[in-house]
Amino acid sequence: MNIQHSSRMDMWFTPIDIIERARRVLGEIDLDPASCAEANERVKATKYYTEAENGLTLPWYGKIFCNPPGGKTGNKSNTVLFWQKLMDSDFEDAIFLCFSLEAMQTTQQAGNGVASCAFCVPRRRIAFDKPDGTRGKAPSHSNCIVYVHRRVDASAKFVAEFEDLGTVRL
Repeated sequence: MNIQHSSRMDMWFTPIDIIERARRVLGEIDLDPASCAEANERVKATKYYTEAENGLTLPWYGKIFCNPPGGKTGNKSNTVLFWQKLMDSDFEDAIFLCFSLEAMQTTQQAGNGVASCAFCVPRRRIAFDKPDGTRGKAPSHSNCIVYVHRRVDASAKFVAEFEDLGTVRL
């Protein structure tokens, strides 16, 4: 995979605050399909898939937290590939972090796009963390936090956890 969150660094971690919000919505995190041991110290998923394992080729299940890698695999956006895998999987609930709002447009081609789910567009761009725990500079584009839920009552939890970050649409 060609990870391009920054031209100088491949690894960027989701801020702990967002992971904690996601955990409160999901209850627990069964799977993080795009991770590593260092990132899982934050996410605390029961199971995670590393880049070497290639989560796109393995089963996704349960309650999922996914911050997909940036860049492309072949000529396809990794965001789109990971989104398609999520939509093709049998899972309970998922929170999917889109590094760029461009996902609203590019996932439409997958049939079940990001915009068809509950989502939060933060007022401020998310400044991701470096592996050493220091906060990086916010990217030059907006982000989106998407909630794909199977439980009828679950969207209220998502709203309660994320509405103070920005605009939430159900």
